[in-house]
Amino acid sequence: MGIGAIQVEVIFYTSCAFLLTVFVVSIVLAARGNQAAKYFLWIWAALMILALSLMNRANMISHIVAGLMLLFFLYVLYITVRYGMERVDVSHEETRRVLAESNRRIDEERRTLARRLHDEVNPQILLTRNVLKQLEPLVAENARASELLGNASGMLNDAYAEMRDIIKNTRIEVIDSVGFTAALGSLVDHYTNISEKPAITLENNLPKRPALSDASVINAYKIIREAIFNAIKHSNAAQVRVSVQHNKARDTYKVEISDNGIGMKAAARNGEHVGIGLIDMRERVRVLGGTLKVQAADPANQKRPGTKLSFSFSAQLS
Repeated sequence: MGIGAIQVEVIFYTSCAFLLTVFVVSIVLAARGNQAAKYFLWIWAALMILALSLMNRANMISHIVAGLMLLFFLYVLYITVRYGMERVDVSHEETRRVLAESNRRIDEERRTLARRLHDEVNPQILLTRNVLKQLEPLVAENARASELLGNASGMLNDAYAEMRDIIKNTRIEVIDSVGFTAALGSLVDHYTNISEKPAITLENNLPKRPALSDASVINAYKIIREAIFNAIKHSNAAQVRVSVQHNKARDTYKVEISDNGIGMKAAARNGEHVGIGLIDMRERVRVLGGTLKVQAADPANQKRPGTKLSFSFSAQLS
């Protein structure tokens, strides 16, 4: 047997061993549910069928081996890229879960803070105010004491008003007491009272207490609150419209918050360089099982296209 023939034999058996290893690895991956490995085995089988007629030609062995090796390396590259993408997806999903859990804990802390302010601090302030009021006739003849007592009562009243405002902004229990629909109305009234413009309108076909979980109600309420606040702060709009519609047939809710302001930058609409508020809204909508859409309310108006935020979610998933 010549040297050339020996080299061919060595190449042949080495290639066979290599291809057998690749084949076994692919079978193991396919058995574990790897879809790419299954596709690769089908391609492998097709190529092997095409190569059967060439297996007896020694001068074609190297070409077949080279082709299969190239296919294998392309396969490995594909697996590597796909694995990296899966890891990124897993990382993003973990980040979303952490953010959702963080929002849940923040909401719970807000509830606790509002409850303690209402149940513990609020009564103390009221009692103190009553005590000061009882002191008024005792110091009526002392002008300086009466002045100081009046100042103290005024400061206490201001502190009480500030505390009530803090409770109103943090206490989600208002939903428990008056229902989601009335809470939305109260929210609109609150922003209307503290800001001369824009004019805020609320449209809904909701019952007093929609059949939604506490988590869904809180997330929807906070998304709407953040959207109204952003419209007041950034849009320079004259009107803000809030719409919450319930599709009874599908048991789904569609929420829209739109304004006739200056609109958002294209980068912000595409999710680039967005603020924390918009990121928080997107994640809360994701928790609801929906997707937040941000677009121009009136695209034909170049100067004041406005902004429309919308999302839908199912009560069955809440």
